[in-house]
Amino acid sequence: MTLLTMRGVTKRFGAVEALTGVDFDLEAGEVHALVGENGAGKSTLMKILAGVQPLDEGTMTLEGRAVHFRNVSDAQARGVVMVYQELALVPALSVAENLFLGTLSGIVRYRALRERARALLAQVDLDLDPETEVERLSIGEKQLVEIARALAREGRVLVLDEPTAALSSSETERLFELIAKVKAAGVSLVYISHRLEEVFRIADRVTVLRDGGLVGTRALDDITPDEVVEMMVGSAVHRYQRPDRHRDERLGRFELDLAGDAPIEITVHAGEIVGLAGVIGSGRERVLPSAFGLSGGARWGDRPLRSPREAIRAGIMLVPSDRKSQGLVLESSVQENVSLSTLSRLQRFGFMRPVAEAAQTRYWIDKLSLRPPLPHKPVRELSGGNQQKVVLAKALAIEPKVLLLDEPTRGVDVGARAELYDVIDGLSSQGLGLLLSSSDTEELIGLSDRILVFRGGRVVTELRPPFTYEEVVAHVTGARQLA
Repeated sequence: MTLLTMRGVTKRFGAVEALTGVDFDLEAGEVHALVGENGAGKSTLMKILAGVQPLDEGTMTLEGRAVHFRNVSDAQARGVVMVYQELALVPALSVAENLFLGTLSGIVRYRALRERARALLAQVDLDLDPETEVERLSIGEKQLVEIARALAREGRVLVLDEPTAALSSSETERLFELIAKVKAAGVSLVYISHRLEEVFRIADRVTVLRDGGLVGTRALDDITPDEVVEMMVGSAVHRYQRPDRHRDERLGRFELDLAGDAPIEITVHAGEIVGLAGVIGSGRERVLPSAFGLSGGARWGDRPLRSPREAIRAGIMLVPSDRKSQGLVLESSVQENVSLSTLSRLQRFGFMRPVAEAAQTRYWIDKLSLRPPLPHKPVRELSGGNQQKVVLAKALAIEPKVLLLDEPTRGVDVGARAELYDVIDGLSSQGLGLLLSSSDTEELIGLSDRILVFRGGRVVTELRPPFTYEEVVAHVTGARQLA
């Protein structure tokens, strides 16, 4: 039975048409994946459904009745709830307070509130004290609290926007179990993701958008991942594989203290990409922050790296995993963000040199094919892939010898990912040394000259090409050691 229909949905922002006559429907008790490149219109379509934005043209029906949501509260009152990639929790408040935020009035009876919270947390299999402050939770726990909050509003349509972007593999598995449970209870879900392996695992159907238009809707049993990618980008995208190159010019060696045992040593050669593999908690995620002087106890050759300032002076620069909170000032322009790392070079007598600043920004816009090529556009208005290019530009502007890439394509669509891979390969061919930490096995295989596998805070294996997906996964999970 069809629960929701959207027909001819059009949305304009000034002269830009973000959605053009899009059709979408949702069956009762199904998981319907919504995919497309950054800027394809996925989030805009779902924000219209969730009451965040009004549509300009088109119609919506819910259970056969025409609806027009004026705001978020209006949509939630009809059972439509959206959980965003940027979680909307208040860190300083308790779990219980967050679960019912915006729904309480008059005198609050906290004992009853806690009991209601426990019942909701049980629905998502989350064993937490409702009085725990949200800021003390892991990302995975926060995600489940958000979903529990959606269930508190008796949602019949649940929209999940990139829900696994910051989750570990175990947290992702837990989320998938919850999705199956919620689906079995009759809730319909829209699942927005760039990760096609997840889409093919949990979804019943997939709808593909491109450039604000509908490409098509297909049952997952009737389509392959490669066909979905081709629908997304308009052409076939082949697995990325760098050519083999001989690299023997040594740039230097990191000595990192991650676990308090013997330091980890990583030698970096000019033009070499060293891949870092390992599950969350293996120590892999601590390598690049340490190498950038964020945690102390690191050295680059005979130079201590006690702060990012010392790392930058040594020619080492980090592209962090969370571009929005760690790599960018979202309300500032592209030019202002790119200039942040080179302010001293762009100033004279304490004043910025506008011509030099503009020239530097224009150089990186052209070099990295930033779209749209507008230096004064606020970064928050760019797609995820283009935001990542701004972070890269800021890092490369200091002319580093070693670039640290932490999850460089997280939250980036297939087409933009291929562009970033070409940029990374180009940097390598120019003699830059790179450390690439990624949870994407195919990314590591396609880009790395060698792969270091971490477990228990140390390197347990060094893999050399030719790599195979099965081999890397076996070493990362420990299956090879158990065999």
